Amino acid sequence: MTSALVFNHHSLLFDSISDAENSLADFLKICLDARNSGIAPVLVDADIDKSWFRIELARGYFWRDWYQQNKDGHNKDLIAAFRSIATHQPFFDESNIAEAIELFEVALNGDTNLSALKAAAWHDAPLVSFPTREPWNSTPVTVEVRTLEEDAHLTTYSKDLLNFFSHEQFIAKLEHLTRQIRASVESGVDLFEKRQTSYPGLVFCGKSEEQLLRWSAGITLLNLVAEALNSLNLFCVKWQNGFYQDFRPEYLRENGLSRNVSGESDSVKQNPELRRHREFFLPTGQKKLFEHHIKLAKGCRLHFYADQGKKIIYVGYIGPHLRLK
Repeated sequence: MTSALVFNHHSLLFDSISDAENSLADFLKICLDARNSGIAPVLVDADIDKSWFRIELARGYFWRDWYQQNKDGHNKDLIAAFRSIATHQPFFDESNIAEAIELFEVALNGDTNLSALKAAAWHDAPLVSFPTREPWNSTPVTVEVRTLEEDAHLTTYSKDLLNFFSHEQFIAKLEHLTRQIRASVESGVDLFEKRQTSYPGLVFCGKSEEQLLRWSAGITLLNLVAEALNSLNLFCVKWQNGFYQDFRPEYLRENGLSRNVSGESDSVKQNPELRRHREFFLPTGQKKLFEHHIKLAKGCRLHFYADQGKKIIYVGYIGPHLRLK
């Protein structure tokens, strides 16, 4: 299971403005508690306003209207926190899965135009919905999945999508959900294959891809890698959304990092041989010093480079401590 939520915009509209007003705070709490539990980002359809303001909640009543009414009231802290939530668009990264996704169809009661359900089924991620009507006020939402295999054989099966529609229901499911997510990371290959949905704010390059694909250091250390990547990703997506103006190592702790992070000493940076071991190529072909590193366990390090201009974090190395002499 992917550590992300899919925003189910199909659950809109509310029947009345009062129904929308009564449900927004609960929806925000779900997203915030998910984020604080390491379940991020919220995947949003490319057709939906990423700032949320232009999302219509009830006929003629928009998110910005609720925001204006509540920004200085008892919900102001909740609203401010929600503005920091990491979102990611589009549902599908065309560069890698465009052909495969065309052969993957999801239907609910015969309707195949529900992109959020398709994304949830594809990424194996829970939905977060507004409780406007059936089936959005219940869980699971059972869909029919149809896939066309390479031999042109059509496979059809039912899939249950976990659907969060109230904060109380989310809390009741949270421990089970986080256990499922942790259990789903079984190997470096598994983590690598989930990198685009679980870590959309990061770019893997240098030696990191090969190191994950050939991972042999055990599941305990791999879980620490996943935790570090979660924190880097959460920071990076919030950075791209304007919540942070620059990169600072201490910001990672604000985003759930429990391990120490530091830069290289001057003696390492000024030694050409030692510096060379910490330089890795970006996808552009440019070589950079990946001096910042997260100290995992058993002497292992995760080296990364934060591009202040593009607001991108590149992960270049995940492995044993690099040489110091």
